[in-house]
Amino acid sequence: MASVKIQGVTKAFGSAVVLETFDATFENGEFVTLLGPSGCGKTTMLRIIAGFEKPTAGSVSFDDKVVSGGKVFLPPEKRDIGMVFQSYAVWPHMTVYDNVAYPLQIKKVGKQTIKQKVDRVLAAVHLSQYAERIPSQLSGGQQQRVALARALVASPALLLLDEPLSNLDAKLRESMRFEIKEIQKDYGITVVYVTHDQTEAMAMSDRIVVINRGVIQQIGSPKEIYTNPSNPFVADFVGKIEFLEGTAKDGVIELDGCGQSLHYDGALRGRVLVGIRPEQLQFAEGGELHGTVKSHFYLGDVNDCRIDLGGGKEVRIIADPFESADVKAGMQVSLRVRGCHVYAMDEGAEDFRKILT
Repeated sequence: MASVKIQGVTKAFGSAVVLETFDATFENGEFVTLLGPSGCGKTTMLRIIAGFEKPTAGSVSFDDKVVSGGKVFLPPEKRDIGMVFQSYAVWPHMTVYDNVAYPLQIKKVGKQTIKQKVDRVLAAVHLSQYAERIPSQLSGGQQQRVALARALVASPALLLLDEPLSNLDAKLRESMRFEIKEIQKDYGITVVYVTHDQTEAMAMSDRIVVINRGVIQQIGSPKEIYTNPSNPFVADFVGKIEFLEGTAKDGVIELDGCGQSLHYDGALRGRVLVGIRPEQLQFAEGGELHGTVKSHFYLGDVNDCRIDLGGGKEVRIIADPFESADVKAGMQVSLRVRGCHVYAMDEGAEDFRKILT
């Protein structure tokens, strides 16, 4: 296992700044996800950790040993890392066994030791029975497990994964999430995982680093990120949410355009942006918000509805199908608000509002 300390890392390609003052520490045995939209800099940060890119400024250390920074730069092969890419990158002419054994063979490890290590890791990824097959005889998920086994076979201190599930279908992605997490626990290895999929990040991570435009927006556990997002970008990127503008004063937030208000006992005053997640709303008599069911979709386990509050303002509610069995499009409804996120317009919400419109 290895801890990773990133101090003041920036990265620019010519005049384009991809990462700005990246500071973070990943602990031994921790599963950390770098999460953000395409082009936010998350893969660049992973490549800097791996040694495929040099930082423009700042340093990266493994267990307090600098691997990038100043005049120090260790190449990837000397960093004791395993890496799994988005593409499977398995050799098509080799068997599964030989693909996995290759990192040990180039290190001139003894044949008996190679067999022991390969057998162990193939069992861990449930591929023992496919050891003599070639990649073309495997499914996409099986090929990705071959790549994972090859990254693990040399027992690296650090495992780096760059969107490894994005080429798989939805059902296989879901099962692979749990397999990777279980393997990480079994090996006790430190993992840095890159994805733009917030569900993957929530399901697998001990901590999430949310990045946008090369800047860290928030670092925290999945629960912290979801329940207490630091700004509107994080709230919007991690989970479903609808935003309404309003004015906070005298214990309420008066919502723009719809003539309705929410109870509010927070400290903000003046112009605010209110974020309400679908599960924070409940159909209830005498609720704070009132509106008309604009659309209704029965999805079996939930009813997914859009509610028109008036003045072009809408909220979304994902309701228990037993509690909302009679709800139909066009019906007048009342909503209880069980929570919301409130941001001052001068704390980044103003810029975020421009993105929404």
